[in-house]
Amino acid sequence: MKIKNLLMLIAVTCFMAMSCSKGKHEEFGRDLAKAFKSKKYKDFDTTAYNEVFKAEYKRIKPNLHDPIWISKIYKEEDKGLTLLGDFLVNGELDTLHQYFLNAKFHGLNPDYFHADKITALLRDVKTKKFKKVEDSYPLLAQLELYSADGLINYAGILKYGAVNPKTVLSRYYVDVKRPQIIEAQQALEQLDLGKFLRDIQPKNGYYQRLMNLLINDVKADADKKLTADEKLKIYLSLERLRWPVKEYKGKYLLVNIPEFQLRLIENNTTDFMMKVCVGEAGGHETPILSGTIDRMQVNPVWNIPKSIATTEILSSLRKDPYYLEAKNMVAYKDGELVNSPDVDWNNVDISQYSFKQNPGADNSLGQIKFIFPNHYAIYLHDTPAKAAFNQERRDVSHGCVRVEKPMELASFLLNDKAKTDRIIKETQAAARGEQVDARWVMAKNPIPVFISYYTAWTNDDGSLVASKDVYGYDKLLLPKFKPYMASI
Repeated sequence: MKIKNLLMLIAVTCFMAMSCSKGKHEEFGRDLAKAFKSKKYKDFDTTAYNEVFKAEYKRIKPNLHDPIWISKIYKEEDKGLTLLGDFLVNGELDTLHQYFLNAKFHGLNPDYFHADKITALLRDVKTKKFKKVEDSYPLLAQLELYSADGLINYAGILKYGAVNPKTVLSRYYVDVKRPQIIEAQQALEQLDLGKFLRDIQPKNGYYQRLMNLLINDVKADADKKLTADEKLKIYLSLERLRWPVKEYKGKYLLVNIPEFQLRLIENNTTDFMMKVCVGEAGGHETPILSGTIDRMQVNPVWNIPKSIATTEILSSLRKDPYYLEAKNMVAYKDGELVNSPDVDWNNVDISQYSFKQNPGADNSLGQIKFIFPNHYAIYLHDTPAKAAFNQERRDVSHGCVRVEKPMELASFLLNDKAKTDRIIKETQAAARGEQVDARWVMAKNPIPVFISYYTAWTNDDGSLVASKDVYGYDKLLLPKFKPYMASI
């Protein structure tokens, strides 16, 4: 089944459609009596039950996570058997309950979806010998309401995540759409609950591998069990993997900030990987964003940002007026090239000046930069500062991502030996100090790139890769995610 637009919308609107399939559920009592071998169910009265249902809704409303949405679903008369009428006898409500219990393998607390209450209610509805059928009405009403509230939240969290990332990170630049399902007016003709539940499970292979780590941990020997810290990182990474609007699929580049690695991934398999340096914690953090790399600049010119010019460049010039020449840089004022030693850098309005670093082996962008359109001037690039790749912690840049093997990445994007060989010759000439011009080259294979933040990831064999919380983002997410989180 193709899930159109909003999975949460489906979860809500399907309830309306289901209630039409059996009218007033005239056969409901007889079906219960036969299925659960309780003769009292034969006396089931839909009208009397609906009155109890309304009373139970008012009573347990404070225990529901989305009482407003529930009221929209059940605002019409004779809706109190929307789920039970179709899915109690045939066992699909038990299937829903099992998905709630297994939410712990998504890093989610089953009880957030009322799994504990539903366990007791299902047991009583199936096995309790009621003295009169009216005694069953409150239990059935509670089972309906808790199941509906659980399903709405379960579908919504698997689709969008429990926490809106915009409320956690100011530098989260991926669009996040979380529609208000109370605006839904459409209805589905039919719902296959079991298939719906299967369809809303996250399909990303790395998500599934992290889930498998939690599933396998249940039966693991004591010395091989996940630590509490590893479990927590997996929980938080699963939550983050539920956030992106664009799913990770096909072939793409993934920069995982805490891991300090770039991976080319195709069909959930790493084709190649390399070390990266990312923005320094404490003010220069690399933002979380995505785009498509479609071009590269060979022997690039670095247009030095104002933020760097007004601090680092100006400070260096005040100490040494020949600093620009030593760094292969130039300065402009009003568009005109200036001679740096002639300027009194201790008494200037630095905002009137712009700075560039010419192509060359010492250019801070290295000899290739890789562009993916975004509003934040973030890109991947080479660097002359190779020693940083030998460090364990590599948050050292001003925000852009430095790549360890730029030629390997360029070769992949070009997929053309002649073009790659030309780039090699041009960069070698620049490294020898020869004058070269910057040149743009279009990628033959534009590819999605995701700059992300996961302190738990997996190798291709499914083994855990746990990283330090270099930016402290896990600490920011934890208090907001904790109400939904499974036990450690």
